[in-house]
Amino acid sequence: MSAVRQMIKRPAVTKKEAWAQELLKRRGQRCAAVALANKTVQTAFAMLTKDPEYKAELIAG
Repeated sequence: MSAVRQMIKRPAVTKKEAWAQELLKRRGQRCAAVALANKTVQTAFAMLTKDPEYKAELIAG
């Protein structure tokens, strides 16, 4: 929940943050926190099983 609260205070830098902020507006803090946790676990699992290097996609501009 703290990551979601921090996203409210600052502009999005990565595509994942932009996605989470839009979800936060549509669904609320709890749903956004669960969805962000799920997405983070999926990313970690992919790093463990496939490619260990993760590079966040930045928003152009």
